[in-house]
Parts: sequence; C-alpha cells; structure tokens
Amino acid sequence: LAALRASNGRAPARTPGVPELAAGLAAAGVDALAYLLPAVGANGSGYAVLLRPTGGTPTVLRLPGLTLADPTLSAYLDAAAHRSREPEDANGEARWVSSLDALCDWAGRVVMDPLLRAVPGRADGADPRIVLVPCGPLGVVAWHAALVRAYGANDGAGQRRYACERAVISYAASGAELLRAAARRRQPPVAGGQVLVSDPELTLLWAEFEAEALRAAFYPGAARYGEFPSDADTPPDAPGTPDDLLAVLPGTGPDGNAGPGPGPAVVHLACHATAGPLPTRSALRLADGRALTVARLLEHAAAPGAAGPLVVLSACETDLSTRDHDEALTLATALLARGAVDVVGSRWAVNDGASAVLMTAFHHFLADRGLAPADALRAAQRWMLRPENRVPLPLTDALRHEAGRPDLPEVHLWAAFTHQGNPAPGDGGSTLR
Repeated sequence: LAALRASNGRAPARTPGVPELAAGLAAAGVDALAYLLPAVGANGSGYAVLLRPTGGTPTVLRLPGLTLADPTLSAYLDAAAHRSREPEDANGEARWVSSLDALCDWAGRVVMDPLLRAVPGRADGADPRIVLVPCGPLGVVAWHAALVRAYGANDGAGQRRYACERAVISYAASGAELLRAAARRRQPPVAGGQVLVSDPELTLLWAEFEAEALRAAFYPGAARYGEFPSDADTPPDAPGTPDDLLAVLPGTGPDGNAGPGPGPAVVHLACHATAGPLPTRSALRLADGRALTVARLLEHAAAPGAAGPLVVLSACETDLSTRDHDEALTLATALLARGAVDVVGSRWAVNDGASAVLMTAFHHFLADRGLAPADALRAAQRWMLRPENRVPLPLTDALRHEAGRPDLPEVHLWAAFTHQGNPAPGDGGSTLR
C-alpha cells in the first residue's frame, strides 16, 4: 500500500475515516465495503468488517474457519505454486483444478454465505454491490467464484450458486485506493477511443484472434499494437513496446510529459504477464523482449480526479503477487494507481481460447449493452456459467468453435478475472457509449 500511495512522489495518503468512506460508497452506489481479516492459528476465527453507505459503526462478522492455517487454503496455495513452476505438468494441472474447486466451496461456507446474509439484495430486487478488501494471502482467492446458497424462486432445495450470481463483486487494495479510483471520470468506451494490443511476442495463439474480433465487432477505429501476422499487409499502429503503452496510459509518458488529452477510453492487452517474486517485478511482456514492470508503472501517476481508461489485462497472473498473494500491489493495482478508472486482471494463468470467448462477451456487455465494467465482467462470467441463458455474441468462426466447448462453465475457465477500480454502475443503468 505504501508503494501505491507514494506513486508519482505523493506523500503517503492519510487513512480515510468512516464518514468519508461511507460518503464514497454512497456516491458509487455500493452497498458494503468488506475487509476480510484472517486468523493465523488453526483454531482461530477471522472477521469481516463491513462499512455501509449509511455510515455508523462498522459491523464486525465473526467468521470461524477463516484462518491462514486452513488445509484447503494451504492445499490450493501449494498446487498453484507448483502449477506456476511446472505449467506443462498434466497431473499438477489436475491437482490445481481440484484444489480450486475445493477452495470455492470453502470460500462460500466460511465467508461469502454469511457475508451475503449480512448484505442482502436491495428493496427493488436488485442484487447487492459489494467491494471486497481481502487482507494478506486471502488475496489469492476468487471470492466471486465462492459457492453459496441459492435463494431464487427457481432454485431447488440445497442448490448452490456462485457468489457472482448473487452480487456484483469488485475488489480493492484498501478503502483509500477505492476512493481514489471512484473519484476519476470514466470515458465512454465506444466513443472514447481504444488501443488493442496483440501479443508482441507471438506466443499466444488466440491473442490476434481476440484483438481482431474485438475490433471488428465493437471498436472498428481502434489502434492496433503488437503483432498481427494474418494481416501482414496492414502494419500495426505501434510495435507494442513498454514506451508505446506508457504513452497512452494516464500520467507522464516516457518523455516525462503528460499526453495532450485524456487518452483512449479502453486499453485491452492480450499478451503474456508474469507475477514476480517481488511485487514490483511483476510485469507485462511486450515487444522487443522488454517488460513493463509494476515499478515502472508506479513512477508517474495521473492527477487525482482526472479522466482515465478501462484497462483490460487479458493475460496471466495480472492481479496476483507470488510472494505472499497480497493483492495490494499487483499489475492491476499499479495501473489503478497510475490513473486507470477500472482494471480487469486475472488471479491465475488462463486458458487462451476460453479467455478470448469471455473477453468477447465482456466487451459485448460493455460496448453494446452499456454496462459498467464490473457489471459487464459479471455478465460475461454468468454467460460462461449458464449455457441455457446465453445471448448471441458477434463471434468470428474461430471463436464460435471455442464458444461451443462444453467445459466453459468450469470455474477455472471463467473465474480468474476480477474487477478493481470504480465500482459504480452506469449512469442510472443507462448506456455508457
């Protein structure tokens, strides 16, 4: 958190009090900000501290079983570490998938079921909007994929759903970082301009398919950065180096000067990324074999309240730190500190083809349906989950084949992606175009 607060040479930010946080939640239309605090010992209880937009004394939920010593959490951390070290190990992959399923069950029983009982749906029938601040190693958990009790009229007895089917869930590194992002101005994603980055290393099979599908369906005027080998006659607008990317992000560019305007509304990167052994060394892998690290992203941030983009990191491990799995400092949170309004990042290495389908669904709900980023991501994940409820998407032939895969509802294929930043819905539910 100190690194995020000190970006661009700012003095460490003061900690906002409950009235300031409550006012920020009310302005963003959030029903609760929940800090998740684990116990350390095997027999301890963790807590959720809930702040409401109405202010008042925070609510403290005692959560027996929310402990760092829980064997389900430990088994997942071990399996995830092995998967990162040995990505070609099929047995390791199967063990990781099994441990992820168990983790989602644990996360529902221990945290999200009691949390959703404490933050029920709204009087108008709308699902609650919740921002989670998971502390320490709890940052590795995809809490939106926790299995929770289902209460819908068509749900059978004992049936369970994923948490993202009962609430709109965003994440934050802290209350102060949430307020900072919520104070920035969103730009309309279609009218505001876009940059699409296709894997400059030419190692991701689906990166070009993904970028070109988004350009054809939603953003015909988008700038193309990176490699587009199937369209060799049309050169990209830029190679996709770290300097190219910094030049379109908020803050000062590589020349030390701020850009002439707010920059693009959407920056979508389909490329490799790695979570480093130190959080500041986590990096996007870009053109010329160069990396854009968290440390460099934090060098020059935009002014508070400035307009900023939605940054979509369709890449591996962009909302994770391998050192202690504390999401306070990841590529996603570094981009927010630099000046993005919203960031979509991932908690684990993702399947290339399935992610391309999910990203098409996300941009459909964002650009065509006018949903805010948090709502668009939730809609895309629910699209993956429930084949019987899927709306048609503008898919290319290659992506249409991937969209027909029977395994898309499996949690490891859709739940990696998280939203951080401004949790507000679209203006009155209206279009953001």
